[in-house]
Amino acid sequence: MLVKYRPADSILSPFFEDFLRSDWPLSESDLSPRCDILERKDDYLILAEMPGVKKADFKVEFENNLLTIRGEKRIHEKKDGEKFYRVERLCGNFRRSFRLGDEIDSGKISAKYEDGILTVSLPKSEKVRRKAVEVKIN
Repeated sequence: MLVKYRPADSILSPFFEDFLRSDWPLSESDLSPRCDILERKDDYLILAEMPGVKKADFKVEFENNLLTIRGEKRIHEKKDGEKFYRVERLCGNFRRSFRLGDEIDSGKISAKYEDGILTVSLPKSEKVRRKAVEVKIN
């Protein structure tokens, strides 16, 4: 059996328990995935952390130069005979958006989801990918 640890000599313990309790209201931004954005030669990549989120529980949309990742983090469904002693994982709806410039070839955007990481590839348009040309000086 799990027993909650409560040091008898700490008068601040109740304060911290109230301050750190997990039932405070959350916003979508509290649940939004943490992202890395990097540039490569032919594209940009967005790597979004979404551990424990099923592929069916989120979607990626691109409209008017705005890429949006939206979905829901769900809590473990309690089964007969199970009893939660503590719930620390956050659940609820989330949304994360990125404003992109005209240099993205929107028809070639792709995404993959593997091991809790969503990878979105944003290919650069041909105008942006053109190689630099050396100009000869007379």
